[in-house]
Amino acid sequence: MIEPRSVERSVTEALREAILQGNLIPGQRLAQVELSEELGVSRIPLRDALRRLEAEGLVEIDGRRGARVTSLTADDIAEIYDMRILLEAECVRRALPRLSDEDIDELIALSEEMDEYASDPVAGAAARRAFYSALYARSNLPRMRATALQLRGLVQRYHLLNEQREHGHAHEELRACLRERDAERAAAVVRRHLEAAREDLIASLD
Repeated sequence: MIEPRSVERSVTEALREAILQGNLIPGQRLAQVELSEELGVSRIPLRDALRRLEAEGLVEIDGRRGARVTSLTADDIAEIYDMRILLEAECVRRALPRLSDEDIDELIALSEEMDEYASDPVAGAAARRAFYSALYARSNLPRMRATALQLRGLVQRYHLLNEQREHGHAHEELRACLRERDAERAAAVVRRHLEAAREDLIASLD
């Protein structure tokens, strides 16, 4: 027998993935009856999953209008990126001095995978998340890392919907920083990369 908590976790993961990949688009209404039938679960774990996603900022629940996928304004995106720039630059700065030779080899391999999947928006987004998640894990700042990855998820879906690609030159420069263990330069690369991504995304909304 599947435990209720396992059902809720599975439903949460399925809905989160659908939102992050852009299959459920910003502003889309999440009809609980239809979702229950589609996912083959009762309303209780679905309702709990929606509340969890609301806490993550991916869903908004209104007592009268029900649940919808969260929409972001240009101001929202600017704020999220301002937060990401502060958090991710610091994670990189703290991570690099801690890297072993094996860590660097692993991270460079993950970085090269980002370039390999650059033409596939969904696979590319997954590869980027894997790389940055692994890099930030070396910072020994678990709360900062978790928040940075959550913020990344909030805007990632907009990049996918707009079919925006990463700037490959930033990946090359970051690999050089890893090899040289240059923490300050790496933080600056990440900062510039995020600033460019912020401006590209806001321009696409206009």
